[in-house]
Amino acid sequence: MRTILRDIGLFLHIPATMAVISLPVCLIARETYALLPLIICALVSLIIGQLLYRLSKSQDSSRISHAMATAAIGWLLLPLFGSIPILLTANAPNIAPDFSTTMIRFQDPWNAVFEAFSGFTSTGLSMATNYSEIPHTLQWWRSLMQWVGGVGVIVLVISILEPSTEPERLYNAEGRSQRIGLTLNKTIKRIWWIYAIYTAGSILLFRIVGMTWWEALNHGMTGIATGGFSVSANSIGNYGIGVKLAVIAVMTLGAISFSTHYQFLRRHKLSAFWSDDQHRALWILLLGGTLLLWGLNRETLENVSFIDTLFQWSSALGTCGFGTVSVESWEGGAKLLMTLAMLIGGAAGSTAGGIKLSRFVIVVKAIVWRFRRISLLPHEMMRYKVDGKIITESEANRRVEAAAVLTILWLLVVTVGIFILQFIEFPTHDLIDVIFEAVSATSGVGISAGITHPDMPWFGKLTLICLMWMGRLEIISAMLLFSLPIKYLNRLR
Repeated sequence: MRTILRDIGLFLHIPATMAVISLPVCLIARETYALLPLIICALVSLIIGQLLYRLSKSQDSSRISHAMATAAIGWLLLPLFGSIPILLTANAPNIAPDFSTTMIRFQDPWNAVFEAFSGFTSTGLSMATNYSEIPHTLQWWRSLMQWVGGVGVIVLVISILEPSTEPERLYNAEGRSQRIGLTLNKTIKRIWWIYAIYTAGSILLFRIVGMTWWEALNHGMTGIATGGFSVSANSIGNYGIGVKLAVIAVMTLGAISFSTHYQFLRRHKLSAFWSDDQHRALWILLLGGTLLLWGLNRETLENVSFIDTLFQWSSALGTCGFGTVSVESWEGGAKLLMTLAMLIGGAAGSTAGGIKLSRFVIVVKAIVWRFRRISLLPHEMMRYKVDGKIITESEANRRVEAAAVLTILWLLVVTVGIFILQFIEFPTHDLIDVIFEAVSATSGVGISAGITHPDMPWFGKLTLICLMWMGRLEIISAMLLFSLPIKYLNRLR
C-alpha cells in the first residue's frame, strides 16, 4: 500500500500542473470567474499528492500487481480531481448573467465528473449540449485532459517523475508493450517527440484548411489524441469538405502506432504504414467498411454523403468520436456495423482505444490456422506467420491465448454494461442504441446514439464512467483492483 500510495501521490501532480498551465488561458480569455477553480484544483491536487508521496515511504517495487493497482487507482482519481475546475466554474458566484444552459448542466457533480472521465480516458462522450457555449477556459481544459489522456498518464508520470514501482511494469499496466528504443526512457522520449510533432502539424493543417487558430488548437489536440472533444456547436459538421478531409487524416494518424510513426519520421519510409499485419488491416477496414456503410446508408438515408460516411467510419474505427452527422437516426444495420468498428479500434501502440487491430488480426489468424490444421495431410507441416515472419507453434499459441483472453474479457464487460443500461428506461432508444453506447464508452470512442445526455439517470452515468475507465485500462488492471479487497479479507481469515 505504501508503494501504491506514493505513486498515486505522483499522479496527482498532473492535474495540479495542468491547472497552473491553464491559468494564462483564463486570463487571456478574460474569464476571471474560472481563476479560483483552477487555483483550487492546483492546490488540492498538489497538497494531497505531496502528502501521499512524503508520508508513504517505500522501497522500489517490481511486482506487477502493484503496477496494475497503481494504474487503476490513478486513472480513477485523476478525473475526480480534473472535474474540480468544471464543477466550480459552473457554480461560480460571479458568473455572467447570460451563463449558458450548457454550463448550468455542469452544476450537477455527476455531469462534471462524467466530463472529466471522458476527457482523461480520451473518450469524447459529453454532457455538453452545445460545445460552443462552454467558456474558453473549460474548452481548453477539456482539450488538455484529452491530450494528456491520449498519450497516457503513466507515460507522463514516468517521463517527468520518479515512481517507486518499476517504470516498465507501470508502462505495461496501462496496456502498452511496444518499444521504439533500447530502453524505456528512450521509448517514452520518442513517444513525446512524435506526439508533439503530430500535434503541432495537426494544428497547422487545421488552420490552413479554414479553422480559426482557437479551433485548430483544440481540434488538433483532441484529434491526434483520438479524443473527439470539440469547441464547435456541431462538432465537425459545420465545416467544409477540406476541413473534414483534414480531420479524417489526423484521426487516422492517431490510430497508427507510435513505432510506425517513428519508422516513417526517422527513416522516411512511407511503406512503414502498411509493413505489418495490423496496419494492412487498418487500410482494408477503412476502405471496405466505408463502402459497406455507404451502401447501407444509401438504402435508408438520402441525405448522407460519401464524405460524411467516410468521416463517421474513420471516427469509429480510429475511436476518435468527432462527428459530421448524427447517427441517432441511422438504421440498425448501419449502427451495428459502426459498433463492430468501435469494438475493433485502432492499432496497438497508438492513442486509439478498442480491442486493437493487432489482437483482432491474431484472432482472425487463429481461425484460419485452425481450419488449416484440420485440412493438413499427414506429411505436411503447419506454418505460423505473423507480420511476414515465421514463428513457432508455441509462440503462436501464446499470442492467440493473450488476444483471446482480452477479447473475451472486453466482450464480457461490454455485455454487463449493456445489461445494466437496459434496466434504465430510454423511451426513444432500442437495444441496438444501448449496445452502440456501451461499446462506444468501453472502446473510448465518444460517438453517441443519443443516450448520453445530462438528464440521463445518475446510475446510467456511473455505468458509462465505469466502462470508460475499464476500457482505458484494457480491463485487466481494473479487474485486479476489484479483486484486492477479496484477497485482503481472505488473508485476514
